[in-house]
Amino acid sequence: MDVSYDACVTDAMNRVLEAERSARGAIGECELKMQGLLEQARQERRNILERAQKRITALHGRAARALERRTAQILGQREAPGAAQVMDGARLQAAIDNLLVRLTGEDEL
Repeated sequence: MDVSYDACVTDAMNRVLEAERSARGAIGECELKMQGLLEQARQERRNILERAQKRITALHGRAARALERRTAQILGQREAPGAAQVMDGARLQAAIDNLLVRLTGEDEL
């Protein structure tokens, strides 16, 4: 009877050990899959940041060009012969500062 009992115990222990090995294998597969998903998420984050940086750079460029155009217009009006109103330096600077705030949105900060 001891042989039969020992065989049952041995068989049960072997099943437990096999289940543990199987579980470790499944955990390892999950860890590998998780690492792959994390890398995909990191790459997506890098792509988003790159697109955002390109958009920000483009917006800054457009704002700078708009500022240059408007400044040239203001200066052209100031220097135009027969202009109805001549801007002095302080008024011109105030107009440029006001335009800069409107274009960059600094008044919203």
